[in-house]
Amino acid sequence: MENSIEIQKEDLKKILFLLVDKLEASDNNKFLLDKDLYWSIPDEKLYDIYKEPVDLTMGSLVEDWEFLQKILRKEREVIGYDFNKISHILRLIAQSNCLI
Repeated sequence: MENSIEIQKEDLKKILFLLVDKLEASDNNKFLLDKDLYWSIPDEKLYDIYKEPVDLTMGSLVEDWEFLQKILRKEREVIGYDFNKISHILRLIAQSNCLI
């Protein structure tokens, strides 16, 4: 691997907690996701920057959120791929600058 980074679990947790604190300090109690569809690059091609992706797919923020809501309703367990689903939603929130 050319460039790699080792991230300690505790450091990642601290950053996530700081981000949650930022969320808590926000005046927003709700977030309007005013976009739904997004381009998705298959996982195995996402970090292969030397080849232009040709088989993009579409994802849906609405579907991602509905999938994550099943955790809260105890219809399914948390899985690692949930980080991927929430990342799309967090990215739109971050781009909207609604926490500043």
